[in-house]
Amino acid sequence: MGGETTALDLVSPHCDIAARLGAVPPSASVRGIFFRNLETQVERAGKLEEYRAYFPEDRRSFIPYYPLTEYLLRLACAGAVLESPERVHDGMFRIARSYSTTFAESLLGRTMIRLLSRDPVRLSEQGIAAKRQTHNYGHWELVRHGPGTIEMRYEDEYQWIESVMAGAAQGTFEACGIAAKLETVMRSAYSGSTFVRF
Repeated sequence: MGGETTALDLVSPHCDIAARLGAVPPSASVRGIFFRNLETQVERAGKLEEYRAYFPEDRRSFIPYYPLTEYLLRLACAGAVLESPERVHDGMFRIARSYSTTFAESLLGRTMIRLLSRDPVRLSEQGIAAKRQTHNYGHWELVRHGPGTIEMRYEDEYQWIESVMAGAAQGTFEACGIAAKLETVMRSAYSGSTFVRF
């Protein structure tokens, strides 16, 4: 627990990690692939050793589910290591933006990327389906606002919507070659929307 306490000390002054960890339901979990991705990003930046100093014993497999609270702390810490503690949200955005490209670089991803739609509406529907396979909490809903505008609504989303969800959305559209303008609107700490205009 010493490394986790130190990581908490690193990021607590710069984001709402303590309140967020207290709000997450005990059953909320996420698949190990997300832990592996953030480690890949800090490694690519040449900062894996710095990150590992906080979590030296961590080893995660891709498929199993792990507690969301463990992931949130590691995500915030990795964001702080990548950018700086003061720019933790920029670091988390950077990590989340890489989800799609990191996946696309894998053997499975190279096969699956061909199946992803180049239509923004269909791609967003595929994102909802993928979320159901990788997270066991929260609710995402797609709302159409006429031609050229869609909204992804997030409810009970404990990852940071303004940085993590925004980064993941941007990275997904970029990886699929879709030119879109994204805007994030918050309704509360754990609910908000990403508006996509294309």
